[in-house]
Amino acid sequence: MSIFPVFPVTDDSPARELRPIKNVLRTYKFDFETGQFAVRPDGKSLMIDGEEALLQKATKALHTDRYMFSIYSSDYGNELKELIRSDGTRAWKQAEAKRLVREALEYLYGIERCEKFSFQWESNILKIFFEIITEEGVLEMVIDV
Repeated sequence: MSIFPVFPVTDDSPARELRPIKNVLRTYKFDFETGQFAVRPDGKSLMIDGEEALLQKATKALHTDRYMFSIYSSDYGNELKELIRSDGTRAWKQAEAKRLVREALEYLYGIERCEKFSFQWESNILKIFFEIITEEGVLEMVIDV
């Protein structure tokens, strides 16, 4: 004998057809130069979606230092600034930068992987060129560290 009651299950409701819900990436446009959200002339916030939203999301993750803000989990952000300041050869720093970029981006929704990395040094600044592979296609990205 069970302590839980047993009730007969009858389903008289009409069958509903389940449709897959496609997650559409949509967000507010952020201006990284001013540090403010972009607004239209009437004062309303600008919304972006698709490729532009995905690039903004990737840019935000690459501009956020990991462990700096308690609002983000320890998975969010990157440690590229620490890498550039550390001792080591340029070849080692490039290999680590590739790993850190992948760690920062590949767990984000909509990004499958990052590939085709190339590097350019300008004094102590490392410029990283790479491609982001998504379900929708390929996006090119450049960041300065």
